[in-house]
Amino acid sequence: MATEAGKKRDSLAESLPFDKEHYRELKRKQVIRLLFFYLGPLIVLIIFFSIQYSAMVAESRRLHLTAIAENQSNTLNLFLSERIVNLDNLIDDPRFQHPPASANLQIYLDRLKKNSQTFVDIGYFDSSGIQVAYAGPYPSLEKVDYSSEDWFRRLKQSDENFIITDIYLGFRQIPHFTIAVSRNIEGELVILRATLDPGNIYEYMRSLEGANEVFISIVNEDGYYQLVTPHIGTPLESSSIVPPETPRLGAETLKIDGSRITYAYSWLRLADWALIVQPSDPQRGGFFSGFNMRIYIIAAAMILLIISVIAFRANKLVEMQMETDRTRAQLEHASKLASVGELAAGIAHEINNPLAVINEEAGLIKDYMNPEFGETMDPERLEEHLNSIQQSVFRCRDITHKLLRFVRKSDVELKTHNINDIIDGVVDGLLMREMQVSNIEIEKNYDPNIPTILTDRNQLQQVILNIINNGVDALEGRPGTITIKTRTENNHVEIAISDTGKGIKPGDIEKLFMPFFTTKEVGKGTGLGLSVSYGIIKSLGGEIKVDSTVGRGSEFTIILPMKPGK
Repeated sequence: MATEAGKKRDSLAESLPFDKEHYRELKRKQVIRLLFFYLGPLIVLIIFFSIQYSAMVAESRRLHLTAIAENQSNTLNLFLSERIVNLDNLIDDPRFQHPPASANLQIYLDRLKKNSQTFVDIGYFDSSGIQVAYAGPYPSLEKVDYSSEDWFRRLKQSDENFIITDIYLGFRQIPHFTIAVSRNIEGELVILRATLDPGNIYEYMRSLEGANEVFISIVNEDGYYQLVTPHIGTPLESSSIVPPETPRLGAETLKIDGSRITYAYSWLRLADWALIVQPSDPQRGGFFSGFNMRIYIIAAAMILLIISVIAFRANKLVEMQMETDRTRAQLEHASKLASVGELAAGIAHEINNPLAVINEEAGLIKDYMNPEFGETMDPERLEEHLNSIQQSVFRCRDITHKLLRFVRKSDVELKTHNINDIIDGVVDGLLMREMQVSNIEIEKNYDPNIPTILTDRNQLQQVILNIINNGVDALEGRPGTITIKTRTENNHVEIAISDTGKGIKPGDIEKLFMPFFTTKEVGKGTGLGLSVSYGIIKSLGGEIKVDSTVGRGSEFTIILPMKPGK
C-alpha cells in the first residue's frame, strides 16, 4: 500500500512542469515572506515594548532612588538640627556655668548621650581658642589651643551661631566631625563644641526605611567621603561620584570602570554635604531582569510556535502551488491535444501524400519483379525508386516528429530563441497544409532585426497555434487571411496575429480568457485554448491584448519581455 502511494507521488512529481529545485526555491521564498509578515512585526513589538518597559523601570528606579535620597537627607538634616538644639539648650541653660568645671561638663555629656549615642565628647572654648574645659575619652585635649583650626576661625567669623564641620582627624588623629555653637557672654565669645562618631551616624542611617535597598555615602563639596558603605570606600577618601550642586535634588547616570551606574543625591541644608544613594543590585529591573527574562522566554516560545506554523503553512502553500502547476500543465497538454485534433485532417493529408508515393514506388518495383510482365530492372532504376521511397519515409518522419515534439509533455525550459523561427516552426511545420486546403492565406510580416529573447519554445508555440486555430475557426470555412507580424517595442517584443473573421462581441472580450468560455458552437471547442495561452504568457512575464471589431476580424497581440520575469 505504501509502495503504491510512493509510486503515485513519484508519478505526480514527474508530471510537474518545474523541477524540484524550483519548488525548493519557492518554499524558501514563502518561508522568508511569512517570517517577514508574521514574525517581523512580533519581534519589532517585543523589542519596542522591552525597551519601553526597561525605560519605564529605569525611570521608576531613578524616582525611587531620588525619594530614598530625599528621605535620608531630610532625616539627616533633622538629626543634625536636633544635635544643634541639644547644644543650644545646654549653653543657654541658666544653670550652665561659664566656664564650666570639667566634672560638670561630664554630667552634661552624659545628658547629651541620653539624647544620642553619637556624641563622643564635649569641650568649652574661650575667645582665644583654648579648650578650657573638656569631658570625654581624650582628657589630654584640655587646655589645647584650637585658634588655628579651620572650624574655629570660620565660626568666629561667621554670622551664624553654629557650625558643622567636615570629617577630619584633628589632634586625636581619628575621623570625627564637629558641631559647635557660639555665644557672646559678657562681651566675650565662648564656644561649646561636641564631636560625633561617624560610624554611629552611619549605623543610624542604615536603620532607616529603604536603606537596605541602597548603598549610602555622604560626600562634601570637594568630593571626599564623609560617610560611606565600607566596600565602596573609606571616610576622607576621594569619591568617584561628585553630584552637581544644582539642582539640589536629582538622579544621574555615569560610567565608572566600564559600568553604567545610576545614583540619586540630595544636598543637605545644614552642611555642605551631598547624600548619595546607589542601588545595591544594579541589574535588578534592567534589560535582562527576572521579569524581562520571563517575557523573553514566553516570546521565544511564541516565536518557535510561529516558526513551526510558518513551516507548515509554507509546505501547504508549496503543495497547493504544485497541485496548481500540475493542473495547469494537464490543461495545457489537453489544449495541445485539442489543437492537434483540429489539425488532424491536414496532418493526415500531409502524411497521405508520401504514403501514396511509397505505395506507387513499391507497386512498380513489385511489377518489375513479376516474371509474368517480363520486365527487368537494372540496379540504377531500382536505386532511383528506392530513393523516392526513402525520401517519402523521411518526409513522414519529419511530420510525425514535429507533431510528437509539439504534443509531448516537457518541463519548462528557458532558452534563447528567435521568435520568427518559433512562428515558422508552427506555421510551416503544422499549419501550412491545412491553410492551403481551407483556402486561407498566411501573411508574414516579420521584423528581420528582432532580437532573441529568453523563453520556452514549446509553450510559446502552443500559444501561437491556439490563436491561429481560433482565427481559422473565426473564418467559419470561408476564404480569408491570417496575418502574423513581429516587432520590437522598448524592452519587449510583440507578436500580432490578426484574422479577417467574424470578430468578437465587445461583451465577450472581457470573458475571453476565462477557463471553459468559448464563442464556438456546442461541441466545437473546449474553452481551454485562450485560457491556457493567457496563463502561459503570464508565466513568461508577458501579456496578451485583444482588439476586435465585429464583422471585420480580431487581432491578438502577444507582448514578451526581453528578459522574463521571475
